[in-house]
Amino acid sequence: MNTKIPNDFDSDTYLELNPDVRKAGVDPAEHYLKYGIKEGRNYKVLTGYATAYQEYSENNYGKVARITDAEYRRDLQSWQIPAIKKHCGDLNGKFFLDLGAGDIVYGDKLDEIGRPAIFYVQDLSEPSLQSGLNKIKESGEKTDIFVTMSSEDFDFEKIPDGTLDFAFSNSLFSHLTINSIILCLKNLSPKMQIGGKYFSSMIVLHNDDRIKSFDWGYLKTKYSRVVSHPTKDPYHYTANTVFMLSHADTGFHVREIHDYGHPFQKLVEFEKF
Repeated sequence: MNTKIPNDFDSDTYLELNPDVRKAGVDPAEHYLKYGIKEGRNYKVLTGYATAYQEYSENNYGKVARITDAEYRRDLQSWQIPAIKKHCGDLNGKFFLDLGAGDIVYGDKLDEIGRPAIFYVQDLSEPSLQSGLNKIKESGEKTDIFVTMSSEDFDFEKIPDGTLDFAFSNSLFSHLTINSIILCLKNLSPKMQIGGKYFSSMIVLHNDDRIKSFDWGYLKTKYSRVVSHPTKDPYHYTANTVFMLSHADTGFHVREIHDYGHPFQKLVEFEKF
């Protein structure tokens, strides 16, 4: 076998991220070389946006388990939780969806955002969702309200039509082409109540920035060492393009583009009509 084990491969981490391998009792390094590489299994913890953007593309997004470390998890919570509280209010008794949930970074913060009647979570990566549920259990929070969904094409079949009060996603649309964004909105729309809101963060440029790659490093802030593009991941869109989604026959219209706690993304508010 010519493939070499990566220099940063750690057996304990690989087993933690792949509990089925641990259960099988096989050698982690041997398993990674023989099966893990072709199956797209993760062997390391992602620690920030620079890493994430290098690893993600629309073709392999779901192949890498997104397991956040403690510092990155706190940072994600620091801009997502205030946005949810500001725009959604108290989630107690609501029907809520975290779309592109990864390892469910605010699932253990129900004392801050409220406890939904049902907390739906969807992601391409089932291992990420399961890791999130394990972290929630470790925090002492019950997981009975969580319903997990893993899908490559925004299949929301577990959600009854006309149910959702709110949906939220962080950075999801920064990894999707405009056609995939429209697919997501079309599939989500029937699941929302009339007047229901979906808040999704994405990279939005001023309309006079034209279509070109944009280096966010000038901000010199944590996680801003990223270049976004009009034609490859991570994607950016002009404000005009975002508002044009109101005319894409998705069942949503774009109400507003809000500021967001993220270093350079905006929060787009979609309303079901």
